[in-house]
Amino acid sequence: TYGQYLETQISEVIRMYKEDGYNTNQAFMAVGNEESISLSDPPCLRGIDTRIRNNALSFIVYFRSWDLWAGFPSNLAAIQLLKEYMAGEIGVDDGELIALSKGLHLYEYSWELAQITARIE
Repeated sequence: TYGQYLETQISEVIRMYKEDGYNTNQAFMAVGNEESISLSDPPCLRGIDTRIRNNALSFIVYFRSWDLWAGFPSNLAAIQLLKEYMAGEIGVDDGELIALSKGLHLYEYSWELAQITARIE
């Protein structure tokens, strides 16, 4: 899970901002490790970059691959909750969430349901 990679980094990013101030480019949380390249299913989320500007915490997240139907909604919701938690711990407002992926896709098993939901014939 992503949590196994992020757990210790979350508290460190909070500490960095609280103790060292908001002017840093180092508060980046990586997902995966040097062994991830050999996994049959490496983590899709690869990193969460953070920035505090105008007293608000923003995230820029990168997914190498992203399931539009099953992953996108739940991933964004969880990442937003994480951002809100971290902003509260740091003592700043909730800022932007910018998400990108080089491989956003819709699997065949969910295509029909997606068409019905989007009212596409």
